[in-house]
Amino acid sequence: MRLIADNVFQLEKSKGANGYVVRGEGRTAVVDPGMASGYHGVLAELRDARNRTGVVTDIVLTHYDVDHAQVAKRLQATLEVPVWMGTADAAILRGDVQPPTRFRRLLDRVAHSDYPENVTEITGTLEIFQGLLAFPTPGHTPGHIALRWQSVLLTGDSVSVTKDGDIKQFFARPVISDKAMARTTEKLLRERIRTDKIEWICAGHNPPTTVGQIFS
Repeated sequence: MRLIADNVFQLEKSKGANGYVVRGEGRTAVVDPGMASGYHGVLAELRDARNRTGVVTDIVLTHYDVDHAQVAKRLQATLEVPVWMGTADAAILRGDVQPPTRFRRLLDRVAHSDYPENVTEITGTLEIFQGLLAFPTPGHTPGHIALRWQSVLLTGDSVSVTKDGDIKQFFARPVISDKAMARTTEKLLRERIRTDKIEWICAGHNPPTTVGQIFS
């Protein structure tokens, strides 16, 4: 497990997308633990790192996509902890609402994530535990959320991050559910990076990156 910033770690055994661990005061969240094929590796990594991260108390999903969320149900059952995710994405994962685009409906037929037990749905801005703030970043998916911990922003797939620390639209455009909303989210994230004095951006498919001079 790789230390990124104060009490923020990157999983090294997760499959599909970048997964992270955030340690708070008496609480520890694993964020986007990935695909089902990474279950054993992630579980072993979390157990091996307990002296650094503490015991996991929460699972947080930035969105419902398979590469971020598929292992969540099995991992939740093993760890016996709550799962947190955006309300609109929870409805899709639960099967109450269809994925929002034809391409996403096709993807859902190819690979699907099961809805976990004990899900707390997030609408609007919510502090999951002291210091770990979740807020809506829709566009990639309807219920996408991002997280802020101190000077670290965990963005999931709401944006991509360039090597020089800038943000832009997610590179795989066909999976963006609402392009106009995604552009609005990008603007809001830019403002948050400036106003919250963000130093690190931890995205779903780019290496954790320090914020570039464009935001100074």
